[in-house]
Amino acid sequence: MSLTNLFEKLGKFTEKNRKFVFIGFVVLILVAVYGAMGITMNSGMDTYIHKDSKMYQDLDKYNSMFSQEAVIVMIEGADVYDPAVLRATERFENLMRNVSGVDAVGSPASIIKATNEQVTGRGEIPSTTEEVKALVDLNPSMYEGLIFGNTHSLIAITYSANLSEGQKEDITIAARNAANFSVFPPGYNLIITGDAALNADMNEEMGLTMALLLLLALLLMVVGLGLVFRGVRWRLYPLIVVVFGLIYTFGMMGSLHINMTMVSIAAFPILIALGIDYAIQFHNRMEEELSKGKERGQALISTFKYTGPAVMTALFVTCVSFVSLLVSGIPMIQDFGMLLIIGCIGSYAAALFFGTVSLYYMDALSEKIRKKEEETGIKSPLSRFFPAVKSRNSAGGANGTDEANRSDIRNNIVTSTLNKIIDFTLPHKKTIFMMAIVTGALGFYADTTIPAETDFTTYMPQDMPALLDFYRMGSVMGGSDTINIMIQTQDISSPHVLKWMDEFGTYQTRNQDYVFGADSLASIVKEYNGGVIPDTSEEIRAIYDQIPQSVMDRYSYGNSLLLLNLDVGSAVMNLPMESVKTLIEIVQEDLMWHPMPPGTTATITGGMVPYTELLDSLLSGRVQQTMLGILLVFIALLLIYRNIYKALTPVLTIGLVIGWSGLVMYTFNIVYTPMTAVMGCIILGAGSEYSILLMERYYEEKGHGLPPTEAMRSAVTNTGIALTVSGITTIFGFLALTASAFGIISSFGLVTVINMMMVLLASFVVFPLLMLTLDGYKDKGFKQTFNDFKNSIYSMVKINKKTEMI
Repeated sequence: MSLTNLFEKLGKFTEKNRKFVFIGFVVLILVAVYGAMGITMNSGMDTYIHKDSKMYQDLDKYNSMFSQEAVIVMIEGADVYDPAVLRATERFENLMRNVSGVDAVGSPASIIKATNEQVTGRGEIPSTTEEVKALVDLNPSMYEGLIFGNTHSLIAITYSANLSEGQKEDITIAARNAANFSVFPPGYNLIITGDAALNADMNEEMGLTMALLLLLALLLMVVGLGLVFRGVRWRLYPLIVVVFGLIYTFGMMGSLHINMTMVSIAAFPILIALGIDYAIQFHNRMEEELSKGKERGQALISTFKYTGPAVMTALFVTCVSFVSLLVSGIPMIQDFGMLLIIGCIGSYAAALFFGTVSLYYMDALSEKIRKKEEETGIKSPLSRFFPAVKSRNSAGGANGTDEANRSDIRNNIVTSTLNKIIDFTLPHKKTIFMMAIVTGALGFYADTTIPAETDFTTYMPQDMPALLDFYRMGSVMGGSDTINIMIQTQDISSPHVLKWMDEFGTYQTRNQDYVFGADSLASIVKEYNGGVIPDTSEEIRAIYDQIPQSVMDRYSYGNSLLLLNLDVGSAVMNLPMESVKTLIEIVQEDLMWHPMPPGTTATITGGMVPYTELLDSLLSGRVQQTMLGILLVFIALLLIYRNIYKALTPVLTIGLVIGWSGLVMYTFNIVYTPMTAVMGCIILGAGSEYSILLMERYYEEKGHGLPPTEAMRSAVTNTGIALTVSGITTIFGFLALTASAFGIISSFGLVTVINMMMVLLASFVVFPLLMLTLDGYKDKGFKQTFNDFKNSIYSMVKINKKTEMI
């Protein structure tokens, strides 16, 4: 059974059971709303590193054994040595120590108080600034990283890195409340920041951004539909169908526990753009069938029969192109791909069933109103909202209808423009091919020179309060990035292991420009033992007994794990990520060239390492994704059509657009991010549909007996109207992304808008010529095709040489 026959039967079933279909889709809305309640926001490390990867497991091991996250509170004012400020700091500490999940709270106030008790026997903050400074001068090194000049000091609230995002956010909220209750003197300001504060603000901003982008996308599409979707009834109705599709998507997203990330936010304007296309195709065909005088039921069945398979083929190819996103090395890109696939299927189902059936009932209501007006002679106010279809039957039967249709088409400005494009491009086929190929090749070359951006702070809204506080604190504190090396050994008191750690740390500090120091238990032992490491485990054990447990916990875990930290200052902030990656690779190579004691292994981990993995995914993974997407689309089309020419034509057309996309990004100095890295797959998914629908209509017209050129003209002028409407409306939808406060989304929106314009250009300029050429080759056979191709290349080269001579 052919796909057309299958959809014809499906159309008959839907027409017969239209009430149940309509009610069923409305009930699904309620189910989807309930499922959407399970959606959660996520901006953590697991959005760009797979939990089952060795890197994540090493990082998780490091976090659970050595790393503590912190809420940092910076106090700024005239004099942080003021006893009144220190007493307020002490009140803040006492409030935070009682907060669930907090491991420790440290500040200058607690150290000054403890020092005062040792010196004077009074465990309190001194009463004068001079006394405070005298206590600080007794051991200035204890206040390094806590006091910065006279105007800034810090409070560190540490907690386990394994706490949930909700628990971390609760600690941040508690810190803000404690700041209000601690009563600092007038003129002093408290800045509260840290990873938890950034993530909390990020999640809140993502929720607001998603709502605003959805609203803006819908409003822009109202404008788009109002401008170009003319000549049909209820031209804004496709938006309602799209909203239904989005609700189904939200429901599936919550039910499947797909996280909302800064990348998946952008999926919804994309889904609106794709969904509006599906809705317009069915809406346009339904109106076209009704305008021919067909009865509603037959119009619905014809829409299912002819438009259903074509749009489903485009849907299938679109989803296949998005499948390549599922193999990404970045989890949030995988979620993005899954969300797009689910959303496309939901939007298609909503357009096919809910859209057509609701149009059936709306047309029935408009017909009822029209008949009542004829009977009573009174115009109903409802006819403005439910106008009757403009039937052409009165124009002289079937022939009159066809003539009226052609007259309407000739008078349509969109169709007139498309006809002019066809008339212009056909005589200039070779020149257009050459220009398209050359610019596409230049784009692919330019793409190789585009850098990647992995600094997540650049993706965030730059006016976000927590980010401004983070930058402000960084300007006061300076950098404190480290490369962390976990050392697995049989005995942490082995003198051979400690001496190796000391030698390796010293070597890195002396030979690497961006390594400023190294600290570990080896350096602590040297401090306790006159600058040397003992030669026996017993001596080292004796020194360990003197070291505070908090220090031991910072550098060791049990009897088999040690930590070596390399201080790289502000490397992440000041160096390109390629340089950071190179630095880590050099340290990794040095580990290989400095043999460790037997039974000892070293693993580089810590917060810097995941960004280098992200860099690799952006630079190499995106190319693999795009190539895989092109291959999958080609295979899918080959399986569907069993014709290599039909499979090649859409792929070659969109392949050119992917090349042009690289040229656009290079021209506008747009770097690769997790969003722009998927641009090739987005172009494949959104753009291949246009070529497929044109190709389907082209072969449908050929089947009616039209010669190839006229069949293509008919395909472009008939399907082209709906494609132009959906294309322009899609562009309006993507335009909403450019308004996002997230740089990662706004740059993606700009590139996508330009790329969709180029998709339309390629669909109406390159595709018809390519389709006609390859379809002609198919009829000629391989040998004649090869000779024609050789002659075409020769002709194009000849034309190019003449141009150079001129």
